[in-house]
Amino acid sequence: MSKPDIEKLEAGVSTLLEAYRQLKDENQKLTRQVEGLTREGESLSKEQGFAKEKLEHLTELETANKNNENEKKQVREKVVHLLEKLEKFDLT
Repeated sequence: MSKPDIEKLEAGVSTLLEAYRQLKDENQKLTRQVEGLTREGESLSKEQGFAKEKLEHLTELETANKNNENEKKQVREKVVHLLEKLEKFDLT
């Protein structure tokens, strides 16, 4: 093989090695990004679970509040009814 061919081959190998290093660096960078996004996704998933639990608890509290409002309304009606009966009752 002639010297110019060897030099071309060496230049080609050098170019390929540099391209390989760049691809390897880019791969490492992308791997770190994927790992970061995976951690962020897991964190968001945990937050979503926490928010879902809080929403369920809020729904339970709203239902309990509605039931309490209904009971309070019934008690008020009973008290009004009893007060009306007491007004009609003559102690003299």
